[in-house]
Amino acid sequence: MVNHKEETYLQQVYEEMLAKEVELADYLDQSKQSGLSALQEMQKDVRLNFDNISDNLDTFAQLEMKNREIDQMNIKMQTAEQELSQVRRSLESPYFGKVAVDFLDDDEEDFYIGVNGFRNLTGDTRVYDWRSPIAELFYNNELGRSSYQVDTRQIEVDIRTRRQFIIERDHLIKYFDTSVAIQDDVLLEALENDTSGFMKDITATIQKEQNKIIRDTASRHILVNGIAGSGKTSTIMQRIAYLLYSMRQKITSDDILILSPNTQFIDYIGNVLPALGERNPWNLTMRAFVEEYGDWPVETEADYFQRLNEAESDYMHVLRSAEFIAYIKKSDALLQDIPDLFQSIDYKGKPLISVEFLEQLYQATPNHPKMIDKIQAMKKQLISYWEQRIIRQARSSKIHDQLLGLSEDMQMRYFGELISDESAESLFYYSKKLLKKKYHRITRALAENQWLKTEKLFEKIYQTFTDQPLPKTTQATLDEAVIRLLIQHLFVEAIEVPQLRFILIDEVQDYTYAQLSLLLALFPRAQFTMVGDENQAIFNSQIPFADIQQLFDKNQLPLTRYDLLNSYRSSGAITKLFRQLVTVPMEIVPIRSDGAPVVYQKTQNEEDFRRFVEGLLTDEKIHQLTILTKTEAQAVDLRTALEDLLTEKIQILSLSLSKGLEFDQVLLYDVSPENYHSDQDQKRLYTAISRGMQELFITYKEELSPLLD
Repeated sequence: MVNHKEETYLQQVYEEMLAKEVELADYLDQSKQSGLSALQEMQKDVRLNFDNISDNLDTFAQLEMKNREIDQMNIKMQTAEQELSQVRRSLESPYFGKVAVDFLDDDEEDFYIGVNGFRNLTGDTRVYDWRSPIAELFYNNELGRSSYQVDTRQIEVDIRTRRQFIIERDHLIKYFDTSVAIQDDVLLEALENDTSGFMKDITATIQKEQNKIIRDTASRHILVNGIAGSGKTSTIMQRIAYLLYSMRQKITSDDILILSPNTQFIDYIGNVLPALGERNPWNLTMRAFVEEYGDWPVETEADYFQRLNEAESDYMHVLRSAEFIAYIKKSDALLQDIPDLFQSIDYKGKPLISVEFLEQLYQATPNHPKMIDKIQAMKKQLISYWEQRIIRQARSSKIHDQLLGLSEDMQMRYFGELISDESAESLFYYSKKLLKKKYHRITRALAENQWLKTEKLFEKIYQTFTDQPLPKTTQATLDEAVIRLLIQHLFVEAIEVPQLRFILIDEVQDYTYAQLSLLLALFPRAQFTMVGDENQAIFNSQIPFADIQQLFDKNQLPLTRYDLLNSYRSSGAITKLFRQLVTVPMEIVPIRSDGAPVVYQKTQNEEDFRRFVEGLLTDEKIHQLTILTKTEAQAVDLRTALEDLLTEKIQILSLSLSKGLEFDQVLLYDVSPENYHSDQDQKRLYTAISRGMQELFITYKEELSPLLD
């Protein structure tokens, strides 16, 4: 298929990109050299003169002027470096789409769409960024009358042509004209070529339903229920890129937090935004986030996932429940009078601030409707008392004598200088400095509320709610840590967190009501985008989407719901298999062809299983075989049993650590009735099967689980 006009345009744009690359590289080389020369000249030009006030002002003015010149030079170089990086990325594939638009004046104009925008050396725009307003016509609308929005203006247009390209550098491989949003031929080719093991950006293949979510800036909070392989994770990554582009005057990556399901997933998505020219934002698991702000050890990720796969205890059920969270929020009056709430602040094993003093100070502090206000009022008095105590001691002759008895080495160590003035004012200054160094741990203990037994608040609330004592644990589970943080934030002192604008949560169905409540309390001004799949709620921490809606309603926060029902990841055969396992009814639509049929293999013992795996590893079509087990214990045992087979061509993962990931060839281990039989196992099978993209192998012992019969 040859189109001389398109080939000519591609050649022109590619040559202009090469020319721009050369110009930018030369500019940066010259700027670095001239920058060094300019700095040397500046040093000669600026004469440091501090003889009098007038000379001081002149010197400071010269320094400020030179600093501004340096800042301007740095800004220009940073801009050029960023542009050069974009051009070099674009040279791999200059653009992927085009819309021919009539602005209702019979003047048709072509707009080429790429991962990055591009202007040539004369300033003409040759490629438009996929996030630009005009690009929405490429993603969202059919041919004919349409419109797009620039700021608050609605621009009416007529779309004459929508064309998609597959381009490698300056070679036009294929192109397609289509009357709907995205042509499946391009999409499927991109899917077939995705074998990197890391998530790629889906800019060239964004679908209409995904694009609505990516560009939705009207909704404050968004909840996406997307079936396995519907591109929900890719969609939120593209949404981040879109927000950073469209709001670039207001936000940076520092204003965004991604909460990922596990640490392996963080690595998996790590290349997406850099490939689009954006810096990765803060990306944490919920466990790591809680550990960041708590001052107690939290269970490891491995322990956490092991607990998530066990039966939920009554204790954990209470901590996660909406009823308990509601009770916590109404506990101000309950907490006003708790015995044994304080602990002494000790110095060298002896109380420096006693429990009796703390209790007297608490009783003397007026009651407030909110417990946090009384605690903070007491804290101010406590810190003031301590500062006055330091001042009184700093004026005493005893400390002055100690000060004057310090050797010169000790004076240099404590003050960085020798005491040359022995006046009362000078001795007071140095004494206070010495005492602050001596008692810095006390000052920190007061600031960090170490005089308060915050666990007593937890104990009181739990015991009153359940009429049972709070269980004692040596290491906090994530559920306990979440409650402790919430209690600290509501009743002791507001936790200082970054003022984030956007929080994006993946696998939200695995969060608890308590975890989401904590995030809403810590980030009341942030906008939440949450994606998940109710059918993949395989852990005991699962939350129905109806409860998420209820939580946002209780907080009077509007929540927009989207459903993604097209399966782009897995072959048709794999999609049809996991479609049979849905527990929350959804109309799943397979997009890819059936491909290879699912293979079922009976392996009665370890030797049978080993022989089957060895046979797969000799197959040239198997690039990397991923064996998925139901539990981490099974994964550990298999790694030991197959230790001599473990190469780059095979990996063994538990289902917990594979959530959100995808693999070309997947083998499910031991899908027997004994291993998979419950309603929860049905969700596990749905999740495990949907990890596969091209080929799926299912092994079992005597019989296949009736869930797949």
